[in-house]
Amino acid sequence: MSEVGREPEDTEAVARKRFGALVKKTRGQAGLSQQKLAAMALVSQSLISGVEHGKKGTRRDAVVRLDTALNANGVLLGAWDASFSSVGMTAYFREVAEAEQAATMFRDYSMGLIPGWFQVEEYVRAISEIHDRDATSEAIDQIVEARQKRQRILDRTHPPLITALLDEVVLARRFRKAEIMVKQIDKLLELSYHPRVDIQIVPMGTEGHPGLGGSFTVMEVPGSGAFVYVESQRTGVSLKQPDVVALYERTFAELRSAALPVQASRSLMEEIRGNIR
Repeated sequence: MSEVGREPEDTEAVARKRFGALVKKTRGQAGLSQQKLAAMALVSQSLISGVEHGKKGTRRDAVVRLDTALNANGVLLGAWDASFSSVGMTAYFREVAEAEQAATMFRDYSMGLIPGWFQVEEYVRAISEIHDRDATSEAIDQIVEARQKRQRILDRTHPPLITALLDEVVLARRFRKAEIMVKQIDKLLELSYHPRVDIQIVPMGTEGHPGLGGSFTVMEVPGSGAFVYVESQRTGVSLKQPDVVALYERTFAELRSAALPVQASRSLMEEIRGNIR
């Protein structure tokens, strides 16, 4: 998934409205009035009102206090970072990045690259340089920073449940420096023991499996239901039609039945890592 520079003002206006709606929803779930929340977070009621109506932005330190007062477990802060930090997102990815912060479950199939939540810095830099050979070191630094911010969802007290299916070919990918994939597979092995992460490998020899159509992610967002995100070389699209989502959910179920169990997947990753020269 893609992260790049800042957005035009009209895009930020849309982002403000989405962020405001999230703040209002979270406040409602906490059963707090604007006045009560303002007192708890040490901000003005007018600021909360302006944010919830999408009419004004706010500083990160205020969002930290709002997140804490609402016991949002980093959801508000993550959404703010995805939309308004110095490292922004591409227009097509911004809504997805915000949804990631509120999602409770991810079902991801990857047939080209390691999922963004799991990528180590060296891997991010390598694929970014390949993707855009004219990118400056500053631009790539921004991409790395944005990827690392997204990965913080796993550090929460209550992180989302992630089931990641990786086509074996993803692990066979090689870069100029062999240690890049060594370090990346080490990270996958470490994450395979995370209580909220399941990593399973779809063997290269699997015949005609339904994932040949490409990578995709199904997200479960409380209050919004499930939606699918599909990304291509230069753009991405969110699919929310129930019949389309159901189709991808069935595809994921078929892929998971073809994938190796978690323990066997871990053993295969260890074998592949050991053969890297």
